[in-house]
Amino acid sequence: MAHKRSRLIQHITYAACLAFFKIFSWTPLPVAHAVGAGLARAAYHLVPRIKTIGMANLDIAYGDSLSRQEKERILRGSVKNLGLVAVEFTRVPTLLEQVPNMNISVKGLEHVDKTRGGVIFSGHLGNWEWMLPVGAHLGIRGIVIARAFDDPRMNAFVDKTRRASGLKIVLKDAAMEPLLRKIPEGYYAGLLADQSPRDNAVPVTFFGEPTWATIGPALIAMRSNTPIYPVSMTRDDHGDYTIEFYPALELADTGNTLADLQSNTQLCQDALETMIRKHPEQWLWFHKRWKKRPRLEREWAERVARKKADNNERIGTQTLEQE
Repeated sequence: MAHKRSRLIQHITYAACLAFFKIFSWTPLPVAHAVGAGLARAAYHLVPRIKTIGMANLDIAYGDSLSRQEKERILRGSVKNLGLVAVEFTRVPTLLEQVPNMNISVKGLEHVDKTRGGVIFSGHLGNWEWMLPVGAHLGIRGIVIARAFDDPRMNAFVDKTRRASGLKIVLKDAAMEPLLRKIPEGYYAGLLADQSPRDNAVPVTFFGEPTWATIGPALIAMRSNTPIYPVSMTRDDHGDYTIEFYPALELADTGNTLADLQSNTQLCQDALETMIRKHPEQWLWFHKRWKKRPRLEREWAERVARKKADNNERIGTQTLEQE
């Protein structure tokens, strides 16, 4: 019965998303924005978990440095931003044709070395779905690393929409090998690295609080020996957009892979925090970012213990050889 109910929910969700996409892909963008903002206002008041999770996260991130009213303002903006992203996603297939006529400011592009490939990463900030298509217009060939949806039909629909903008897509669980082939050809791996991971994570701090973060961006940059750039695409009050490229991160390379991976992942999270603090009302606050992960804690403790044991064994072997 539970399986049938799950299938029914998937069917309804897919049908609703498909209808939403078809309707708003033909709706003038200002009208679509107005409807998206209206749906967001309704969701803010009607979906309890938005306030519950969102306010809890804002309390973790900002503590008493912001008033409750200011946190509520940020959270309302966050929900509105998601509503705008939803209607703007319908424009992805034709975005490359529209970019030359859009009000999009570009900052920091000079930081990107276009003579080689690399890694660009961001979070669910501003319009993350437009970031790589706009980057393609600027000469940055992107490969999206995406997590598959549980519903194959939804996965196929989103995948087709993204590919229509000229992007290449690889699934997260099988991304490393194709990326290591394409990055040397001048492609950029594009990842979102701000959510709570279930696997392949290291302990970090985010907004000063301990949590877990995906190793994806740092690992790909380390394996490919290429630059890694934080990037954001945000909107202003007038509906104009800014895509901003930050300088490449200075990654650690001490030879201690585990320690370097943790340090470099922390650098990525620090960069994400900097971008979010500039536009907190455009980040997805109602995701459980600081979720406890007991399994990850156990696995990390085991890795650290193995690394320590290996180091002790190596030191002991060297001592015996010297004697």
